[in-house]
Amino acid sequence: MNWMKLRTPEQRKASAAKSVATRKKNTAERKAIELANMEMRDVLLCEIKKLKDKLASLERHDLVNKKSLSLSSKAMLTEEDIVNGSAPWTLSTGVYFLIDDDKVVYVGQSVNVYARIASHHDKTFNKFAFIPCEPKVLDGLESLYIHVFRPPLNGDHIHGAKHAPISLNKLMGKINA
Repeated sequence: MNWMKLRTPEQRKASAAKSVATRKKNTAERKAIELANMEMRDVLLCEIKKLKDKLASLERHDLVNKKSLSLSSKAMLTEEDIVNGSAPWTLSTGVYFLIDDDKVVYVGQSVNVYARIASHHDKTFNKFAFIPCEPKVLDGLESLYIHVFRPPLNGDHIHGAKHAPISLNKLMGKINA
């Protein structure tokens, strides 16, 4: 207590102000740490929710996968596998080929190949392929393949040549022949 008496009022006032400033600084630091901890907690809670959702999805997938294996002997793909293996959807204009075993049995063309192939319920085939192309070259490309492959399900002319949009002579530049 003697030391207090020795200090001047200005010194005591400065000491009190310093003490108040230190308390304010310490309080602000504690609040900043508390706020950072709350933000970190919120981030971690969000991550925990995502992980729980992922676990629930994997558990559902595993349960259904067991049923898939018992029905088809094949494992189910994950949604991620399907999305990663996907291709963009576009209307598929092109020349298509109906294939039975290892032989092209029909050549056709369409601006919507998938819909056109589905309409061939009257033809026997077990596979198909198609070559995408611009609509303006459909007749020429289809004709070339019909003339080369001579598929049995494409129609015949009376003289034995296959029906094609463009004759082989025209395709080869022999318009008058």
